[in-house]
Amino acid sequence: MNLDTQTPVTVMPSRLFGWRAYRLPRDAGLGYLLVLPIVVLLLGLVGYPFVLAIWQSLHWKLIGVQEAPFIGLGNYIDSVKDPIFRHSVFITVLYTLVAQAGKVSLGLMVALILNQRLPIRSFLRGVVILPWALPTVASALTFMWMLSGGYGVFNYVLRQLHLITTNINWLSSPDLALWAVTGVNIWRGFPFFAICLLAGLQSISQELHEAASVDGASAIDRFWHITIPGIIPVLTVTSLLSAIWTINDFTLIWVMTQGGPSTATTVLPVLTYRAAFLSLELGKGVAVSVALVPLVVVLIFLLVRTLSRAEER
Repeated sequence: MNLDTQTPVTVMPSRLFGWRAYRLPRDAGLGYLLVLPIVVLLLGLVGYPFVLAIWQSLHWKLIGVQEAPFIGLGNYIDSVKDPIFRHSVFITVLYTLVAQAGKVSLGLMVALILNQRLPIRSFLRGVVILPWALPTVASALTFMWMLSGGYGVFNYVLRQLHLITTNINWLSSPDLALWAVTGVNIWRGFPFFAICLLAGLQSISQELHEAASVDGASAIDRFWHITIPGIIPVLTVTSLLSAIWTINDFTLIWVMTQGGPSTATTVLPVLTYRAAFLSLELGKGVAVSVALVPLVVVLIFLLVRTLSRAEER
């Protein structure tokens, strides 16, 4: 019998206390031992908090009160019946979709520009990443000042261009507040797309463009048939990651509008904070946050599947 550890070991079934047991390969024990620390770490950092959140969402848990009677799916049923929750779901989806579309479009445009042979290309690449590198609170406070209805830079510029005669209350208007914070999210997130897509563009062989050009393909044809297929894997992974971050975006909206005016910018993370820490209904707040889990799980599944296919290629 070959005892070489590189050769697969035949698994022989045997009977042990009435159960069918299997002998593991010779090096399986070492493999499990090496993986054990990360498994314990994940159970402590992810598994335990998640199970605790599920437990709290099934109880009438108030902050500062020890008693937490079990109410089953009561918190979830109340949330579904709440029109504010349904409105928040719609706002969250709309906010995510519009922000993703803006970041993909602007990021791709900037990546195409930075992929050209510019005299200060290295400097521009460093400047482009600044919005993404800045702290979220600093960006939010800066745009709060720029979007101020009384002394903001945007209103000043629009008045100087004679496009408006009276100041616009960007963050105080229910019709404009969501689009204002979405624009800030796009400004913060497009550098991530630009840098990732730039890496994808540079991985495309220039010989393909040259051969297509010789064959008479126009710039638009080369873009749709060479550039876009070449960056699809990078674009997919980047979009899924950004979508997960955008769905869970709390700091930017809370600093700028606190979910207002009224509920115009109340996305699900903001609604979770309001329910748990302002209304002190921790169980209901956790139930609202758990409602995000299925959508995030779908995005994570798509992300893992995309990465697996990329590794296989």
